[in-house]
Amino acid sequence: MDRKIAFKALVGSENYHLATEESDKDYKVFVIPTYSDLYFGKMYTKSISGNKVDEEFHDIRKVVNLWWKSNVNFVEVLFSTEIVIHEDKNIKRALDTLLAMKQDIAVMNLPYLYKACKGMFLSKSKNIEHGNSATTYLVDRYGYDSKSAMHAFRILDFIERFAQNEFSDFEGAMKYDQQEREFMLAIKRGAYTKEEFTQLLKDKLKSFNELEKIYIKQNTSEHIKKIMEGIIYEMTATSLRNELLLFNK
Repeated sequence: MDRKIAFKALVGSENYHLATEESDKDYKVFVIPTYSDLYFGKMYTKSISGNKVDEEFHDIRKVVNLWWKSNVNFVEVLFSTEIVIHEDKNIKRALDTLLAMKQDIAVMNLPYLYKACKGMFLSKSKNIEHGNSATTYLVDRYGYDSKSAMHAFRILDFIERFAQNEFSDFEGAMKYDQQEREFMLAIKRGAYTKEEFTQLLKDKLKSFNELEKIYIKQNTSEHIKKIMEGIIYEMTATSLRNELLLFNK
């Protein structure tokens, strides 16, 4: 049986105002589990890559844990510039409730957000020196992987920007204005020498490290997690009841 798409959200450079003509459009798509998924304990996942559009499918039950662990790549779906929600009134009502809670969700576990971004930075920064299979040409051209360099810098910058607005504006922290965009894309284009970028990153990392104590001391909000769990549970239960009604006809 085909799985019902709860919602689909644009992610990545389009949300950050960093997309260029060469950028692909990336989507995260969240599906409601079927009875078979629940019975056999499956968590559906799938990736589809196209020429200009990539889609990543996930079981919607995953989002509670992903949001609780502050995976910034998943929190951003709540602030996406393009969200398509299933027309079913029960699904729409549930997702509208979640979207209305998006700022509370974004700040419910700030200590973990810091740790998650630190992990992402370390992962991205590993490629700066030698690149990966898709970016070695940048190392040959500029002496370092300028694309990974921009991503690594952006993660550190996000943590700083979010703290600067006192955790009140997740979208503002991730989205760049025109002047900021030009600076970030200059990194991507290799406008800075390896030595210049290394200094930029060193300065940004210093600020990032100094913010650790601020993030770590923030309170977590488990009651927000429980509300999310209830909403996803009810959405799944309602969809399953409808599926079983159709099956028994």
